Amino acid sequence: MATNPSSSETTVSLKLLVDKSSNKVVFAEAGKEFVDFLFGLLQVPLGSIIGLLRDNDLVAGSGSLVRVHESIQNLDPSYLLPNQTKDSLLNPKPALQSSTLTPPLLQSFVSSDQENRASFSPASSHHAHVLGYTTSQPPVLEKGYVRGVVTYMVMDDLTVKPMSTISCITLLNTLNIKDIGSVQEKKVEIDIKKSLELIKVSLDSTTVLTDVFLGHME
Repeated sequence: MATNPSSSETTVSLKLLVDKSSNKVVFAEAGKEFVDFLFGLLQVPLGSIIGLLRDNDLVAGSGSLVRVHESIQNLDPSYLLPNQTKDSLLNPKPALQSSTLTPPLLQSFVSSDQENRASFSPASSHHAHVLGYTTSQPPVLEKGYVRGVVTYMVMDDLTVKPMSTISCITLLNTLNIKDIGSVQEKKVEIDIKKSLELIKVSLDSTTVLTDVFLGHME
């Protein structure tokens, strides 16, 4: 299920507001695509994430969970129960929708058998009937999880909230940033490889955006 992220052309734009005096990200201005990626990560099994990180040399050598992953790889299949396989542990199926409805940056986590699933389930078919639609003409479903007409604030620690003028001013005051001139914009592009770096750093950091885009990984 792991892929080579560098072969993908999928990218998502993110606008960072950087405090030049401290060289830290104040927050990021994000659209639906990036927020969908962050929220969708909660539906991806840990085994799949570790596998992709390992395949792209992004797992820290001191991490212990990767040792569990390696242990399964090295284990003789005869030690597993008859109804279990190594692949089901190393490459578990994510709880994502079909690839046609999965946010672009998460499509590497969708297994091939999921790509052929129907785009709406019997439950959604029931809701469509209640709303007056016929099953032969289901409503068009939007990819992801959040509405696309909203701009979102993503904090350095990946806290997400709808963006507003008041919330921006409050945050600047909270961080004691009085000189607006010390804040500059920086636009970055996130591809599949960069998204994996974000996942890796988020496992042990609360300054993820700063570490990835302004720190040693940049």
